[in-house]
Amino acid sequence: MAGGGTWSELEAFWPAEELVRDRDRLIPKIVACYEAAHPQGKEPSQSDKDAWRESVYELATTLSDLGLGQVYVFVEYRVDPSMNPIDVVLAGSHPDGGLSFAAIELKQWSEVERPDPSRTRDGLCAQCRKATTPLLCDDCAVERVFASFYSRHKKHPAVQVKDNLDALRRHHSMFDDRYVHLVGAAYLHNLKDPQSQWISRIRPIAGIPTFTARQPADLREFLKSHFSPTPDATGAQALLTGRRSTSLLTSEAGSIVNGYTTFSLLEKQREALDGIMAAVRSPAPGAKKVYVISGRAGTGKSLVALTALGQALNDNLDARFVSGGVASRENFKRGLRGKGKAFTTLNQIANKLGPNELDLLLCDEAHRLTERPMTGSFSMRPGESSVSVIVTRAKVPVFFIDGDQRLFAEEIWSERELINAIHELRAEVVPIRLDRALRAVGSSTYDTWVQRLLLGDPLPWNPDSEEDWEPFELYYTDSAALMEKFLRSKLDAGSSARMSAGLCWEWTDETGTAPDVAPEKGWARPWNAGDNHTTPGVPKRRFWATDPGGFGQIGCVHTAQGLEYEWGGVIMGPDLTWSSGSWILHREHVHSKASRVRSDDELAKRIRNAYGVLMTRSIRGTVLYSVDPTTRQFLADLGVPKI
Repeated sequence: MAGGGTWSELEAFWPAEELVRDRDRLIPKIVACYEAAHPQGKEPSQSDKDAWRESVYELATTLSDLGLGQVYVFVEYRVDPSMNPIDVVLAGSHPDGGLSFAAIELKQWSEVERPDPSRTRDGLCAQCRKATTPLLCDDCAVERVFASFYSRHKKHPAVQVKDNLDALRRHHSMFDDRYVHLVGAAYLHNLKDPQSQWISRIRPIAGIPTFTARQPADLREFLKSHFSPTPDATGAQALLTGRRSTSLLTSEAGSIVNGYTTFSLLEKQREALDGIMAAVRSPAPGAKKVYVISGRAGTGKSLVALTALGQALNDNLDARFVSGGVASRENFKRGLRGKGKAFTTLNQIANKLGPNELDLLLCDEAHRLTERPMTGSFSMRPGESSVSVIVTRAKVPVFFIDGDQRLFAEEIWSERELINAIHELRAEVVPIRLDRALRAVGSSTYDTWVQRLLLGDPLPWNPDSEEDWEPFELYYTDSAALMEKFLRSKLDAGSSARMSAGLCWEWTDETGTAPDVAPEKGWARPWNAGDNHTTPGVPKRRFWATDPGGFGQIGCVHTAQGLEYEWGGVIMGPDLTWSSGSWILHREHVHSKASRVRSDDELAKRIRNAYGVLMTRSIRGTVLYSVDPTTRQFLADLGVPKI
């Protein structure tokens, strides 16, 4: 039974011909699936049961009559608590090849009337509810119907279909593939009333038809044009396994390493993992292979590293995980029980292990490595380089790197410099580039937008269009206080949320209580605390991004890099502003060790990298606030919505 007060997955699915043949046997199974998914285990209503017995049966019969009986019918499909259940999702093969899916909204309505504010204004938009004229706005005129049996206005069924298609795209990465077909339609199988047929002649959403009982030929043509009689269950399996995970990587670290997780590896990630594990299990003669896995923030580098670690440990191989970032390593380590010793420091590797003593050594966040292992906050140990330690101590060394995340002067390893250092050690470099954004709910749009923004070649932000749906939410605001209020509403709704800022304010204490970050008059918050403080309710620095108390402090690149949360707010300080078509660096406002970078051009790049890190921590949405009015106007001119 579902727990925690939220809906769990609701999956009841069979081939259409089985639903037709065994309706009386399968309806109780749909009821049982509904009860298991419901937070309190409640029974469905009688109208729900009638819909499954009649509406679903009508659709399944039509599919069977067309020779499409092997198309899978998912009833009341719901895979996330935020989803409204979709009446039916069809899964099969397309006549032109590839997978094909359809979201079908089923209605048992026997009559329906045009929207009429003189009857009631219930169900209309706020503007129409307040209006004193009998006229409707353009949207309500086509997107609403009057349902007399409810005594109120309801959404046109095609609008509900659009919502369902958006939900499928939000929760399934396979619909990012333009060779996967996804369509939707509404089917009112009881609507025979001639006066109600107008509903099918209105298309509130382009491309989404509405069929009534008087249009059986049109419905059949729709189904035949989108589904093939090929008896292939691949589409059904993809709907069950190809989900876009919206879980946080840190909360799933234990599951990933132990081999059971909601995350699915994509093609390039799978290529990287398979190559690494093949080299570990069957070492090839000749030069040592060193894998260099590169990719921008959110492309799944840490996911591959944790998955490889888990597979190696489960094969009883000697494997270790090190990272250039302390916070991410310690958060991953905290998520495991019994395998925490696999997470270690570069100093321990250098001091305690000899050449090729490990089967596998995974170095995450290699862009944050210093020239040599650090012995403290400000000094490096003498002797061999960090790259040499990793390459020599393992039979299969693996680096994960993103050159665009280098921040400080001592972080010297770009991808090219890393590869050169490996070649100097006479090893073979196996490069693999991860090119698909995953963190921002799979939004390559947002990833590209951030990259171009910080390069000074910005793109307009076009979050939604009929042809290209955008799952990630981006906003800007004129007030840090408003940003905090918006993010707190997300926190109160059960999502994780954090505020971070550029390093342009002094960090005066370690307690997490001094209001150092003061971007606007009347609003100031403390930086994240240190690791040795004793302030109740305030997380230690390395756990700021993941512990519940972290929302009360402002995080920085040190505490955010390599980690993630659902909603993020980024405070852009006076160190970087937009003016006359380009980013302007203000060195006097840089209060971090990045200021040791002597070249202004290189420092500007590192500061842009820092903001890029902060902007790409969230998986659902980001709010940007700049202390500079011109920069805020720049964001507005790019089409970023304001809160």
